Amino acid sequence: MKYTFRIAFMALAVSIALGMGSCSDDDFTDSIFDDTEYPLDRTLATFPLDTFVKKNFLEPYNLRYLYKMQDVGSNMEYNLVPCTYEQSVTLAVLCKYLWYDVYKENVGEEFLKMYSPRIIHVIGSPAFNPSSGTMLLGTAEGGLKITLYNANALQPNDIDLLNEWFFKTMHHEFSHILNQRFNRPTDFDLISNGLYNSVSWQDTPDSVALSQGFISPYGSSQQREDWVEVIANYIVKDTVYWNQMMETASYQWELVTDVDATEWRTFNGKVSQGLADRDTVGYYVRTTSTSGNSDATYAIQRKAVQRDADNHYAVPDENGDIVYLHTQGFIGKDVIQEKLKYVRDWLKENFNYDLEAVRMGVQRRQWVTDENGDFVLDANGHFQNNLVFVRPDGTTLLDDLKAEVEKYKELQK
Repeated sequence: MKYTFRIAFMALAVSIALGMGSCSDDDFTDSIFDDTEYPLDRTLATFPLDTFVKKNFLEPYNLRYLYKMQDVGSNMEYNLVPCTYEQSVTLAVLCKYLWYDVYKENVGEEFLKMYSPRIIHVIGSPAFNPSSGTMLLGTAEGGLKITLYNANALQPNDIDLLNEWFFKTMHHEFSHILNQRFNRPTDFDLISNGLYNSVSWQDTPDSVALSQGFISPYGSSQQREDWVEVIANYIVKDTVYWNQMMETASYQWELVTDVDATEWRTFNGKVSQGLADRDTVGYYVRTTSTSGNSDATYAIQRKAVQRDADNHYAVPDENGDIVYLHTQGFIGKDVIQEKLKYVRDWLKENFNYDLEAVRMGVQRRQWVTDENGDFVLDANGHFQNNLVFVRPDGTTLLDDLKAEVEKYKELQK
């Protein structure tokens, strides 16, 4: 999350300017600012979206949805481009449907009026950080503004990508805003104390982070990111995905840095041909030393199991089962569940925010359900995308959502 003092500085400058030309007994009756509400320009091609965001964001929540990129409000360290009108429409209707309407229904409109950000700034391109090899997905500034990047890559037909790029980011940044209003429990910060890595968290594989008690590699960077990552991931991940993550978090991983490269390549080739079984999958492989122009050793990330004296092959128990080890003294799943309880209780106590209700509200909007509210799975046992699911009349839910913008074209005639 990025913090900025820009708004505070501007407020201070205005206060100083006013103070220099006034006295304590002046009678301030009228605002010095022009608060006239000017009508939207109906001749503009963007009038339908401008009207939609005014009716659905500005009027009820005092939220400005800025899709016409603001140079003064952008991070000039990055080479950014605006979002297209079409993608801005799609993101706006999805923001309302998957974010604001869910909170309104399950936490209340007053909650949004009080804690909602005041600006959502949409950027079309991603923001790359070449020094760390990371990409900025979003920022929350001073509890007032959320910036969303890469909106031109929005793909409603891919819920997982939609969540990863946008809605997990929205819940993540919104949770930062809530945490700025009420401090998280200090005991939470102690759960994984000593395990955070603010320098190279991006090099941590997902499974390794889970085994260490972090819901994501980014969550392992520092306590405040850990806190909001638990909330955001829990809301957007479906039950099957979440349970798979908890299963992965039940194992411990180890890094072996001196694996002979030739031996690994030979063994890996046999595995790919079906001629050998790998007891635990190497999560990723990287060079640790070279000899001439060839790799001499690899670093292998693998599940920790009972192995032979050479630390190569698994030694099963008397039943032929692999013996998994937990030498770190805790199981990642248990740690994540403990963190989840902290955030669940904190949200309920401070905001009367039922995390389970919000999560289910999001899930039932993301995925197809039947008349009983049960999720409908496809032939492969996968959840079905509710946004683009084609109904018997050939239309989709996304068509309906976009029609809420298109209807304002009538006002232009």
